[in-house]
Amino acid sequence: MSIARAIESGLLAPGTRLPSWLDLAAHLGVARGTVQAAYERLSDSQMIETSGARGTRVAPRPRAPAARPEAPQPGAFMRTYQEMHAGAGPAIFQLGIPALEGLSEKLFARARSSNLLKTGSFSSLVYPDPRGEFALRREIAGYLSISRACSH
Repeated sequence: MSIARAIESGLLAPGTRLPSWLDLAAHLGVARGTVQAAYERLSDSQMIETSGARGTRVAPRPRAPAARPEAPQPGAFMRTYQEMHAGAGPAIFQLGIPALEGLSEKLFARARSSNLLKTGSFSSLVYPDPRGEFALRREIAGYLSISRACSH
């Protein structure tokens, strides 16, 4: 069994003194550098502590967290919010979703008869392209190419 597994399983309790890396290397019949590198890794992962004359000891381990407390009951606002989002359709005031059912039929018929809705399929009712209007981006690119002598 490796030292790391023995520490994690609790077989080696916190504060247990470990052999020096020289003694352990001689006992295992491996190079001292191998054991020293292993101890350094264990120290880096905070599983052991080296303290000069006191030697190398198993580091204190954090206790297992207690059972998680239950989440608090939602307040009035959160209950209302959850009720609004419980339906299959879009919620009230949900961003990016036009509330077409809120428009009166007379207003909608007037808008349909004019050129307002004929110019695009509800393009003004949904979020625009996050990069900005294409015509504006084209104009800015043209200006920058002239003012900074860039080619696009």
